Amino acid sequence: MASHVKAAHAHRMIAGIYCVVMVIAAIFIYAAVSNNPAMVIAMIAAPLAILAAAHFVVAGSVDACRARTASLVLGAVTMLVIPIGTVMGIYIIKYSLGEWVPEKRLSESLGDGWPQGQHEAA
Repeated sequence: MASHVKAAHAHRMIAGIYCVVMVIAAIFIYAAVSNNPAMVIAMIAAPLAILAAAHFVVAGSVDACRARTASLVLGAVTMLVIPIGTVMGIYIIKYSLGEWVPEKRLSESLGDGWPQGQHEAA
């Protein structure tokens, strides 16, 4: 598997983890806080939602072999979350520094070996 694909998978996995943590934190905060739980949930959920959205956007760009710098920056930010974030950040940085070669899509590869004589004969 190409290194940019591995980096994209890691970004998607981290975004999913952020979403799960956001939901679990919201449930526990709602149960524990009796005085204005919506404000506390918003304070915790907003940064996690922003990070999850950033990872999803970068994962889509990484699949197309763009956003190497954004992948490196998010990998460095992810390393601050100890212990799982450190491991995932190192993984993202390792595969973001590798060579990114875009894979040909089916629509791009159809014209490569297409016989040109058939168009003229028809």
